[in-house]
Amino acid sequence: MESGRIAIIDCGTNTFNLLIAVRKGNRWHFVARRKKVVKLGSDGLVNGKIGDAPAARALRALSDYRTVLDEMGVQEVRIVGTAALRDAKNGKVILRKIYQATGFRVKLIDGLQEAELIWKGVRQALPLGEDFSLVMDIGGGSTEFILCNAQRVFWKQSFRLGAARIKERFPLSDPPTRKEIKQLEDFLADELQPLAAACKHYPPVRLIGSSGSFDSFAAMILKKRREPALKSTHYHFKLKEYTALHQELMKSTYAERLRFPGLLRMRADMIVPASVLLTFALRFTGLKELHLSTYSLKEGLLDEFNS
Repeated sequence: MESGRIAIIDCGTNTFNLLIAVRKGNRWHFVARRKKVVKLGSDGLVNGKIGDAPAARALRALSDYRTVLDEMGVQEVRIVGTAALRDAKNGKVILRKIYQATGFRVKLIDGLQEAELIWKGVRQALPLGEDFSLVMDIGGGSTEFILCNAQRVFWKQSFRLGAARIKERFPLSDPPTRKEIKQLEDFLADELQPLAAACKHYPPVRLIGSSGSFDSFAAMILKKRREPALKSTHYHFKLKEYTALHQELMKSTYAERLRFPGLLRMRADMIVPASVLLTFALRFTGLKELHLSTYSLKEGLLDEFNS
């Protein structure tokens, strides 16, 4: 028997993502997915305010989603806001405008709540097993790390190390120089000391990237292989292929990346800091096994509907 349609909206720093699902028996069936680029941090995350232009993009995106939900007969919606909205000095003002324009009440969640939801999404996408996995979610405003197995989270932390925030704090040449990458890596080494300590207590055997940039890494590798686009909810990277892709990205200009097969235009400016961050995390932890989960926060929030 089919229950009513439910919508999840994840208001991230770079994109607003919509997931519509219906429950049939004990399983969720996805009806529709939408993605809109808003780039809330395009006027600067460091100053702590969301500019007028990105705020207007956010309102347009959610107004469009309001129309979609009404047309598709969605009966219940949950909307969460993450790093950019929760950190912005004018975040509450923007949330009030969103409610006035759309009727949507956006719930701001903190970094630890975000990490928990990411884990709940990832464990639906691939079997985590009993041993420790390190889940990594690279957002625009923050990056979450979660040490977990299939049953529980042992440690989690949200770092203010999203791709947009890194890009703003460490402006990179086009392409980046070795000196610039080294400066960024030195910064990451200091910031990620809590991760190093946690990995000693709960030594992971694999790193699992949650959606976003990891989707792009997989898509570019599959294009190079001339293989069909990924249909599964997870993907096992060959580390040599990812390393080769990383090196290619580090040598590329923005104009060249716009022509990379498999790379969405919206990610062409953020994929370099994301790849630096992932490559550093692999080296920092010593992990040699890399996976993709195409599920993330949205699917984790959906999982909470019946909990």
